[in-house]
Amino acid sequence: MAEESKDLSLMVPAAVGSCDLMNAVVRKAPPAHYILKIDSYSFLLAILKIKGASFYSTDIFEASGYKWRLYFYPDGDKERYGEGCISLYVSIEDTSALQPGWEIDANVRFFVYDQIRDEYLMFQDTKRLHEINKECGIAQLLDLSYFKNPTNGFLFRDKCVVGVEIFANIYTGVGECLPAPEKFYYNPYTWKINDYSKRANVLYSEVFVRGNHHWKLRLCPKGDFGQEAKSLSLYLELVESEPATRIYADYKFQLKNQESGEDFELTGLDVFSSSTPSWGFSEFLSINDVEDSSKGFLVEDVLIIQVEIIHISAVKKFS
Repeated sequence: MAEESKDLSLMVPAAVGSCDLMNAVVRKAPPAHYILKIDSYSFLLAILKIKGASFYSTDIFEASGYKWRLYFYPDGDKERYGEGCISLYVSIEDTSALQPGWEIDANVRFFVYDQIRDEYLMFQDTKRLHEINKECGIAQLLDLSYFKNPTNGFLFRDKCVVGVEIFANIYTGVGECLPAPEKFYYNPYTWKINDYSKRANVLYSEVFVRGNHHWKLRLCPKGDFGQEAKSLSLYLELVESEPATRIYADYKFQLKNQESGEDFELTGLDVFSSSTPSWGFSEFLSINDVEDSSKGFLVEDVLIIQVEIIHISAVKKFS
């Protein structure tokens, strides 16, 4: 069943003084992570006055896999413009075990209990925590006059209850970058195949380097992937690749016309990786056109193929 909550802005008279009240919602369910019960508000104020302190800090508690401490300012955090309100904060504790440069996105919900209606007023704050800023909270949480009015139920018979829920995700610094594509000056790789008619149905070129990556061509003279005995099939293959490597490359295949110079060409743009290292065309050019001596592609049983890798953008990991 969905958790019951309602917008408090529809329930509070406009004349009521408030700090962050218009950003609050009402909820029946108690805070999931930590509750602070004050059985004598006046006693707490007296203790803080004697000690010259302005806040009460709880013991350390755990939430979302981290350790935290709740701070309650019953008379407001005056240093952060919380005078005339109550203030609530949480701070992350014991961060020495976290990796250097740690960052945590904290979504924090603060609660004040209405003892008359048995429901909670909930406020929310979201902040990025790190070594310099370990605290999240709201200085002007609830107007003191509204908090102390016994008909509102928050401070009732000198008792009050506050609480917190914390949902935190750590920034690991791990990600990836798709860089601007690197353009290459015209530098095609040429593959000359002698005794073409005597070759097997799967041929591989020598390995060549473009963009600091190793490539080769794969040719199926009799076709593959449904083009057997119909078309010549031609592919560009990434030879070596780290498991997570992805390379965006656009390339151009040319079957050289050794007589007229009118080459046949097709272009592609694909993502090469360890899982999909090979891209190209199963239906590159019909076998009849390739083997027709009048077309000029196969001369004295020699076939010449060129590939030009035009751009490369290799996805880079960072951490």
